[in-house]
Amino acid sequence: MDATAPLPVAASWFSVTWVTGRTAVIAEPHVDEFLQGNIWYLRGRERDLLVDTGNGVAPLATEVARFARSDRLREVVAVVTHAHADHVGGFHEFERRLLHPAEMEAAARAGDDAPLVRDTWAARLGADVVDDFLVPPVLLTAVPHPGFDPAAFRITPAAPTHFVEGGDTIDLGDRTLTVVELPGHTPGSIGLVDDEENALLSGDAAYEGGLIDTLAESDVESYARTMERLCALDIDVVYPGHGAPFGRETLRGIASEYLRRAGA
Repeated sequence: MDATAPLPVAASWFSVTWVTGRTAVIAEPHVDEFLQGNIWYLRGRERDLLVDTGNGVAPLATEVARFARSDRLREVVAVVTHAHADHVGGFHEFERRLLHPAEMEAAARAGDDAPLVRDTWAARLGADVVDDFLVPPVLLTAVPHPGFDPAAFRITPAAPTHFVEGGDTIDLGDRTLTVVELPGHTPGSIGLVDDEENALLSGDAAYEGGLIDTLAESDVESYARTMERLCALDIDVVYPGHGAPFGRETLRGIASEYLRRAGA
C-alpha cells in the first residue's frame, strides 16, 4: 500500500474468536503484525478477565459489551502482562486494573510517543530490528473512523488500581488464575496459569516468532531463568501475547532454543 494514500475506514475494528466455551481471543486485524497482539477474554461466574488490552485505537470496553452482559461490564477486570504499547492501549477503560509493580514506570510513560508509526520503533529498537520485522511506515492497514490520524495517536496512560506479583490469584468466582513472574522481555512481565483449562497466558515471554530481548528494559539473564521456569511448567496449552495457541512441547522447544542461543 502507498504510504501516502489515505487509509480506508474499517467496517469493524476487532475480531472475536472463541477458542473454548469460556475463553475468547480478541484481535485487531487492521494493526500491522508487529503490534498485533492478542487480547484474551476469560469468562467467570462472578466476573470476567481481560488479559492485555490491545493498542487502544478503538474502544475495547464497547467491544467487550457486545458479548458480556452489559450489567457485568464494570465487573470485567483488566490485567496486563507488561506495559508495552500493544498491551496497555485499552487499560484505562476499565475500573479494576492489575499490573506488576515493576511495570509502573513503563505504564506511566505509555502515552509519551506515537506507537503507530515506524519512526518511533526505529528510534527505540534500532533501524535494523524494524527492518528485520518489515515494519511499515504506518502500522495500520485501516483506521477506526474518518479523520483518525495514526501519527497523532497517543495511548491514554492509566495507573493500576491493584498490583499483582508471583503467586497471587485472580478469582473469577468459579475459575482461578495464578500469577507467575516471567521477567526478561521487561522487568515485570507476568503470565497467568488458568486452572480450568490448564493453560498459560504467556504475554510476550513466549510465542512462536522472534522474541525480543534487546530493549533497554530487557535482561537476557532474567529471560534465561524465565525460560528454565517455562520448561518445567506443567500446562497443556499456551495462550500467547502474539500468534496462535500452542502446546507444551512447543513451549519447551521455544524455551530450549532460547537457552541454547543465550548460552545458558
